Amino acid sequence: MVLRDLSLVIIGLTILSAIVLHQKGSQAETFKCLKCHKGKDSLENLVSSKGIKTADDLRRLVRQGPKAGLHQTSTDEDLELAIKYLNLK
Repeated sequence: MVLRDLSLVIIGLTILSAIVLHQKGSQAETFKCLKCHKGKDSLENLVSSKGIKTADDLRRLVRQGPKAGLHQTSTDEDLELAIKYLNLK
């Protein structure tokens, strides 16, 4: 009985830790922008080619630039994650 309870607790903790680790990794590395912006169109390449230096530059380009129509479904949270990912101030 005690052994069964102990094994259930261990299994529960293992599952919980796997969920927490997955959520931490997915927030940092897989936000919406990275689904489309890969390879030559990566965020890093776009920032350097467009001369984006600040977070406000990126916000302005995404919301009012020539590709603003493609970014209508991008939320403010997505944009802030991209800013953090690119380490813009």
